[in-house]
Amino acid sequence: MVWVNRALHVVGDTIMHNWGDEDVDWNGINDAAAYIGYWLRKYARMNVNDVKEKYGTVRIYCSFGWYGLHSVFRPGYVWYPKWWPMRLDFWLANTWVFGKLNDLVVKLQQKAYVWRYKKAVEKWPHLYKEIVSMADYGELFEGHISGYKHSDFWTKI
Repeated sequence: MVWVNRALHVVGDTIMHNWGDEDVDWNGINDAAAYIGYWLRKYARMNVNDVKEKYGTVRIYCSFGWYGLHSVFRPGYVWYPKWWPMRLDFWLANTWVFGKLNDLVVKLQQKAYVWRYKKAVEKWPHLYKEIVSMADYGELFEGHISGYKHSDFWTKI
């Protein structure tokens, strides 16, 4: 089963918002994206690769889990400093202990992800669709963000 996002086609075949639309809270959308993404990187230690507004929706590109010590201390960064013990990092990432720790970390990060999106919806209720429609892991919201139904924004093909 594959989910395809249809958030860009919420009303017929039109994009949710276009630049130049004057009735859109562009600053609110950008603020909501920063509110979610930078918090997830700093406090949930998630690999957040990009935070932005696109077509009038919040976009947070991220992934759950840690890939080594580097992603614990510098989540979202793809380069290693010269002094970083890369061999130790790669070895540790393949140990069963790190795997078990990562299982716990993924669960905690998923909870943090849902919690922060919920807080953003509470802070900007007028931007509900703009915040939740393009979430990478929107299926986690069902039962946690009131009124959210994954199939309203995504369809199976």
